Amino acid sequence: MRAQGLSPSVDSGAAPELMPAGGGTTVRRAATGARILAGLYPVCLAVADGWTMAAAVALNGGGLLPGLAALAIIALNASGGLYRARRTPSLLADLPPLLARTLLVGAVAAVLLSDGTLLLWTAALCGTVQLGVRAFANAAVRTYRCRRSRARSALVVGTGQTAAHMLDILRERGEFGLAAVGQVAAGRPAGPPGAAPVLGEMADLPTLVEGHGIDTLVVVAEDVDPGQLGAVLRISFGLPCETLLVQPPSDVVPVAPARREYLAGLPCARVDWRLRDPVARIGKRLLDLAVACPLLVLAMPVLAVCAAAVRIEGGPGVLFRQRRIGFGGEEFVLLKFRTLKPADERESDTRWTVKNDERMGRVGRFLRNTSLDELPQLWNVVRGDMSLVGPRPERPHFVEQFSRTCPGYVLRHRVPVGMTGWAQIHGFRGDTSIELRARLDNHYIDHWSFATDLRILMLTARAMLCRDSG
Repeated sequence: MRAQGLSPSVDSGAAPELMPAGGGTTVRRAATGARILAGLYPVCLAVADGWTMAAAVALNGGGLLPGLAALAIIALNASGGLYRARRTPSLLADLPPLLARTLLVGAVAAVLLSDGTLLLWTAALCGTVQLGVRAFANAAVRTYRCRRSRARSALVVGTGQTAAHMLDILRERGEFGLAAVGQVAAGRPAGPPGAAPVLGEMADLPTLVEGHGIDTLVVVAEDVDPGQLGAVLRISFGLPCETLLVQPPSDVVPVAPARREYLAGLPCARVDWRLRDPVARIGKRLLDLAVACPLLVLAMPVLAVCAAAVRIEGGPGVLFRQRRIGFGGEEFVLLKFRTLKPADERESDTRWTVKNDERMGRVGRFLRNTSLDELPQLWNVVRGDMSLVGPRPERPHFVEQFSRTCPGYVLRHRVPVGMTGWAQIHGFRGDTSIELRARLDNHYIDHWSFATDLRILMLTARAMLCRDSG
């Protein structure tokens, strides 16, 4: 079963076919070539920066210092976003941060070698070579985008005047490398007819992106209903394309000043969801295994005692298995210690959890209050059904119900569900507001970081040790 709303369907007549037969294959091949070139761009810049820094330091000393200086300048430039591919690469915009980082590494090397002339060599050699290579690379990118046979396909979200102006910009400025295939209505009054057809509405985005091979989603914030801008950006989380946010930034996702760009004067930024990055996903999974596996081993005595207590109080059937909805709307079986016996399977699937249920014995109440009943879920984490931290999984019956009544609820399934989460540590568990719970879960996904996960885990451990029900 899939949670409703994850992949809205589109009527076959809503989106006219724009590509000839076999065109999709050609577009995908062009996109693959573009991704290869986009990968070479930062590599060339990083090699140039590292080599020139190492050469400048090697003129005045040897050993490991040239290599360390090369790694330092590459790391600093990468952290500042100086290697990312942009729609409008600008040497003038890169010049101040590039020179500042180069001089910083050069100054540290000069102090370590006690050679004041090193800073001059660094400024002269690195400044000349780095800026020269960067100017050549930027010119090559612009030339390639203007002359390649097929530009990256773009879908413009919005139908107002700014969106129409954006369509004109993309048509006239080939150096941006984007070709708009259509627009999407976004809850605002339509402006003058644009240079591309209106293909559908926001609910149609997943199907339109897939059906037309969209590489870039251009969200014109000014022409999107303010109450729906967050939903549009969050829907883009699961789409296989980049997202450019044009005009005022959204509160949904932070946009660092270093990532701000301009398209013919219009401010825009590439929306980067951290958990869309495969490296971040793998890192989160490794964190789960690194914590869950030792915890499962250490908790074996506690698990045995809990199992024995449940068996003595309620008889056979120590573990309670229940269907839940996880990542991407997929169903899995969640494990818990049984704290009460439902009348039948339908009741367990459709009845809401009630605090201090009269059928709950002393053991069950203790396990529920201390969250020890959830310890078997460590095995769900090890198996990959869940993560340690994430939105709490819910039963299919309630997922369907809440998806219809609570805006943004289904977007919680953009990431793996968790044993604990941002909503839980702030008291939103059990019989609490579903809308506020969904809001906190989506906030966690939008602003995820490893530091946040560690903080949530520590707060959860404190709550369990202190028997804090909130």
